Amino acid sequence: MSDVSQAPASPSVSDLVSEHASLDRIVLRTNPDVQGTNMDGETVLLDLSTGRYYTLNRVGSVIWEHCTGDKTISDIQMILCDRFDVAPERALDDLVTLVNQLNQEGLLQQERR
Repeated sequence: MSDVSQAPASPSVSDLVSEHASLDRIVLRTNPDVQGTNMDGETVLLDLSTGRYYTLNRVGSVIWEHCTGDKTISDIQMILCDRFDVAPERALDDLVTLVNQLNQEGLLQQERR
């Protein structure tokens, strides 16, 4: 993704990774101004407020699919481990990287329970 804009003053997910217990309290929700569609295993996102398009690979698509406001970062991490047979540390690294990028672009919101 390019042209990264400033994110709101909320802490990034990577700032919270050191507090593993926090990951059980952070819920992810897609921005209501963003529409997504699945095409051949990838997800194409359109931010209606900016007109920008984004493409997510298979892993990103699974993450996006589960950002419904009822799953925590830990929940999504376990889904990635099960779906892709990947180590928890690797799943968390990939998840945190993408979530931070989506937050910066304004495509995703995070809330504490």
